[in-house]
Amino acid sequence: MSLGQIETKFIGSKMQETILKHLVLFGMPIPKGKIETVKELKQGKGGTKPNIFEEDKQRLISLIENFDTSINQNPTYKHPAFGRMTKHQWGRLVYQHTDYHLSQFGE
Repeated sequence: MSLGQIETKFIGSKMQETILKHLVLFGMPIPKGKIETVKELKQGKGGTKPNIFEEDKQRLISLIENFDTSINQNPTYKHPAFGRMTKHQWGRLVYQHTDYHLSQFGE
């Protein structure tokens, strides 16, 4: 989504675009299990389905390694709740989201 490979519909509000975005990214911990995934990213609907674990892991590593280059080439993608975000904001959100999921594996 952050690289424009999956388009999502904006479902946010002005409050989410301004105040909540900054609180979530830089002020408070992300509320675990409280946020529903948008339909475009849900497995089986628009998101990627689990495949072979090692292949999925390598794809994730590649996306992370190429994030900086990819986002520089396509800097205008919007978040479904937070709207337009800077490269720094996307980087912070990708870090938080990835860290959350890795912690589920004990990493």
